[in-house]
Amino acid sequence: MPLKKGYSKGTVSSNIEHCMHKWKQTGTVSGKKVGQEKARQMCAAMSYTTARTSAKGKSLTHLLQKGGSK
Repeated sequence: MPLKKGYSKGTVSSNIEHCMHKWKQTGTVSGKKVGQEKARQMCAAMSYTTARTSAKGKSLTHLLQKGGSK
């Protein structure tokens, strides 16, 4: 499942929403059958990892609080 690149709150939120939508359709996240709470945790982890990678060394916490975008 491709996630959008970027580190804005909107992008992170959109990635989590997309991941949860796929989970509702298939019941799996990254090929693993999981319950709703675990799916939510995994989707958030994947989304924040993508954001952290996109931020390229910038303080992700600072960028999300300031509403930085890319």
